[in-house]
Amino acid sequence: MLGSSYFELKGRVAVVLGGPDGVSAAVSRMLAERGARVAVVGPDEARLADLVDELRWGGAEAVGILAEGAGAAAMDAVRLGVLAELGRPDLLFVLPCPSPSGGGWQQTVDSGLTATFQALQAFLPGMAEAGGGAVVTLAPCGPDPATNAVGGGVTALTRHYARLVADAGVRANVVSWTPRESTVDDAAFAALYLASDAAASMTATTLDVAGTLMRL
Repeated sequence: MLGSSYFELKGRVAVVLGGPDGVSAAVSRMLAERGARVAVVGPDEARLADLVDELRWGGAEAVGILAEGAGAAAMDAVRLGVLAELGRPDLLFVLPCPSPSGGGWQQTVDSGLTATFQALQAFLPGMAEAGGGAVVTLAPCGPDPATNAVGGGVTALTRHYARLVADAGVRANVVSWTPRESTVDDAAFAALYLASDAAASMTATTLDVAGTLMRL
């Protein structure tokens, strides 16, 4: 069947940045179920360990990489940690959690757009040099200007990098999503689809699971 062949990810190394809950946790579980070797990256060591233990109990090869601090140097340390634990990544999911309500403009932009930029800067050169891979980013859509600015920025940034690495065989796509608990699995499955061979011809594309209410 199409689902069983195109969504088979056995042996592929997948990096999931975004923490041990929400869309990133759902993506990590879906990857593990399909045989990927998963590196989950986040700032909360205890919760990260809980998710990794869950994935391992299910039979997956999974590691937790603690993201200590922010900035380019911290992201490069994450990249080196992934290489040491699992080797070169084939799949990269950049799924930062939206800032808590009232976090303010700068915090929202830093935790969403800037973090995405730093992740792409750290991981894409190695993937391009290796000659292949897939990247999926998460662009939030919300009721406040900062969240929408992050969403628009992530979308534009991902398309920019998609053009840069297309000739190297690396694809980069976006999931547009309204942060709601009821749609976490929808966003996660969309991300999985874009990273899989089922979307092998897609790059610089936005898959919108934000919901029509945010468009009214």
